[in-house]
Amino acid sequence: MYRFFVELKNNDKFILSKEILDHIKTIRLKKNEKFYCIYKEKYYLCHLENKEAIIEEELNINNEYENNIVLFASIINIKRFEWLIQKATELGVKVLYPLITKNTNTKYIQQFDNKLNRFETIVLNASQQSFRNSLMKIEKPIKFEQAIKINVKNKYIAHEITKKNVVYNDLFEQNVAFFIGPEGGFTEEEIEQARKENIKLVYLGKRILRSETAALFLLSRIKQ
Repeated sequence: MYRFFVELKNNDKFILSKEILDHIKTIRLKKNEKFYCIYKEKYYLCHLENKEAIIEEELNINNEYENNIVLFASIINIKRFEWLIQKATELGVKVLYPLITKNTNTKYIQQFDNKLNRFETIVLNASQQSFRNSLMKIEKPIKFEQAIKINVKNKYIAHEITKKNVVYNDLFEQNVAFFIGPEGGFTEEEIEQARKENIKLVYLGKRILRSETAALFLLSRIKQ
């Protein structure tokens, strides 16, 4: 069944945006054919009538984590970062921060300024596909020194040479923030700064993973 995030509610119906109406036209949704509208994180069973979504029933559906899931993902090649955005959305991340580190390629940072609309479209499509109640928020790029001060209960930084503190096959509690490095990894100075902020180092195994692969590995091991 199709799912659409909507913003305007008028009594027992939702006002559909031009983008949604264009999509409905493309998929040839028929009059009275049922679909879901997601409004303020709640699901509603609806049908189409005169280009509006008529509410039939509010549903008790909640597919979000109970606590905060934050991902600090170092800025990498834009195509790969777009793929990461899609998968992070599917895996339940609530907030994603593009992370600027010592080894971040400045060429990629410069390309970020005009990509936000594209990123938000990826989030919207992935959220609808994966049955989410809310849209993952993408913040502005943040420097590593600021990022590590975030107030989250559980904080982990992926580091390829770490074999203690956290074993890579452990499950992670919710209310968590993960820090993923760029090509070349975090510098020793950054690792030391993370330690001082009580961020635990996590070892992902013998193989060296790409940034986006490391992020997905960690996100897939959060306790439900």
